Amino acid sequence: MPNIVRRACAILSVSLLLAAAPAGAAQLTEAALLRPVPGGTVTQEAVSALAPAYRVTDHTIVAADGTRLHAVLLRQPNARGTILYFGGNGYTIERFGAPVAAFFAPLGVDLMIVDHRGYGMSQGQPTVAALESDGLAAFDYLAGLRGIDRARILVHGQSLGSFTAGHVAAHRPTAGVVLESTITSAEQWATAMIGEGATIDDALRNRGNLRYMPGIAEPLLLLVGADDRVTPASFSQILFDASPLPAGRKTIAIVPGAGHNDALARPEALAAYQRFLAGALGSR
Repeated sequence: MPNIVRRACAILSVSLLLAAAPAGAAQLTEAALLRPVPGGTVTQEAVSALAPAYRVTDHTIVAADGTRLHAVLLRQPNARGTILYFGGNGYTIERFGAPVAAFFAPLGVDLMIVDHRGYGMSQGQPTVAALESDGLAAFDYLAGLRGIDRARILVHGQSLGSFTAGHVAAHRPTAGVVLESTITSAEQWATAMIGEGATIDDALRNRGNLRYMPGIAEPLLLLVGADDRVTPASFSQILFDASPLPAGRKTIAIVPGAGHNDALARPEALAAYQRFLAGALGSR
């Protein structure tokens, strides 16, 4: 993985740690968790420098409430499927789209990246409920594009984006779902980050992927850094154990030496992803 990818992951890790720090000593609020970061789009030049196979087009997705969301679609010849990618807190397409493209291009897939509402070039004010709804709008938009096989769309969410990816996977038939650096529930996460007695906003109650495990029937990959201190590997293990999928359709990959945002920069993650795609989409 190019050094620029590792540097970008390190920057994003710092930004998420700052954004996720609760405003109060014992309370997690939605306003503290969601801190929109404005930005532009990613250029073809930036993508070509790291992932020359991809050709980039900008897209506008209209959410259920009329909010306009910014997305980019990166396509390459003979792709075997499409990844719908939702980044973490602090993620914008402009800043981190090219490094993410560098990871996915060798896997032989097309890639759509969506800015969360209020982030990057997307309009609106984010709430967790709105981000989940936006994920469904993004999936439906992608599935309706010419040349995209709806049955070969996989969803990938990292950190905050894993809330959205899990919601999509539980409400739409997909080819597979990847939950990277994810949590079980907002309640358990608040306790881990703040301590016993932590309270959370009503808007965050029961948010997270533990509630979605019974409804996810597609192949599942849980990807997490062994040294992740924001969403520890124990959360992914709980989700893995809670999933009713048989062993051959669910995988947990705990990446040695990786923290919260740099798992994809490790060769172990690429190998795990290659195996996952082979099972979900078949060998190339």
